[in-house]
Amino acid sequence: MTSLQARHWRSAADALALLRQQAVVTRPQLGRRLGLESGPTSDLVKRVARAGLICERPAPTGGRGRPTTTVHAHPSGPLALVVDLRHGDWRLGTCALDGEVNVLAVESHDGTQPGAVVARIRSRLRSAARRVGDRLIGVGVAVPGPTVEDRFANVTMLGWRDLDLGRLSIPELPLVVANDATMAAVAEARLHTPQPRSLLHLVVEIGIGGALVIDGRPVASARGVHGEFGHLPLGPYDETCPCGARGCWTIPFDPPHIARRTGLRLRPDPRTQLHRLFTDECPSEAARGVRQELATSLGRGTAGLVNALDPDLVTLGGLAFELRAAVPDGFDDAVRSGLMDVHRHPGPRIVEARSGDDAPLVGAGLSVLDRVVDAAMLAEWAAKRATA
Repeated sequence: MTSLQARHWRSAADALALLRQQAVVTRPQLGRRLGLESGPTSDLVKRVARAGLICERPAPTGGRGRPTTTVHAHPSGPLALVVDLRHGDWRLGTCALDGEVNVLAVESHDGTQPGAVVARIRSRLRSAARRVGDRLIGVGVAVPGPTVEDRFANVTMLGWRDLDLGRLSIPELPLVVANDATMAAVAEARLHTPQPRSLLHLVVEIGIGGALVIDGRPVASARGVHGEFGHLPLGPYDETCPCGARGCWTIPFDPPHIARRTGLRLRPDPRTQLHRLFTDECPSEAARGVRQELATSLGRGTAGLVNALDPDLVTLGGLAFELRAAVPDGFDDAVRSGLMDVHRHPGPRIVEARSGDDAPLVGAGLSVLDRVVDAAMLAEWAAKRATA
């Protein structure tokens, strides 16, 4: 590759990085972010489009000014395969260069046979890889628990220890394994304009998780075991969490714990049961009391994390915003009373997450792309396409 070619493909890599960081990008925005005038921007877009990496669509019209286009992944461009392994099911899909996800398969599991679950995902993953062919550039997996070394997962609420997800790798392609709440935070950060420099994303699902994202990327840690906010000692100290620690924040949010306190029978799909608890317009007295306590706990923990991390924005994902909406005064009072004075005026912006159920899939795909897409990869892709 000549020095000119290398410069061209570095510019292309920078353009594609912007597509991953921002959900909607117009051609003028692309040029401004890259420091290019309109002529060089047009040349760059045409070059990357000829390589089958991006395409353009007419931008929505609004007000005066010349019509423009938005930039998207090419329909025949590179793809990552992504998996979202959840407590009661798993999903498999593809993720394009712009973070667009297409779900290919959804299957349930009862949580009792982790080896069989991984084997089934592996089979469907290999089948999807054959269909995608040489467009495949990596695999990303989001799991509901801490992960180590892009391979081992611990799903504490299901009792899964050191689950080896290396079996999901595709030969000669990278495998990224990460916590689902962290992946959701990556997806969430790109949906806010202007993008907050620091975003604290909190998720309530089967327990509590989250991540701190700086400039669109999760804060790094020594072994990648970070964002385990649910295991802060904010819960009942006389109880031991399945993770091995005492007094974890997540303990009162555990469905069996809630079922015992409300007198409700534990359902096969605990997430749906939690959703009904948080949205029931006529809850029992016991259920109303549990909702109040959980909303207060969520508010206190949110305040503590704001005191510690000082984020620009706090987003509530999964069932967290439903819980806040069920007991708004309880949540808000707990936040205000838990904040240091310096954070109260003005208070933190706490909003509903925008990323939806596909957030872990999107985040897993973006993380693969961050690792793989560089000037050398794009030059190789363009060369293969030119000779095809």
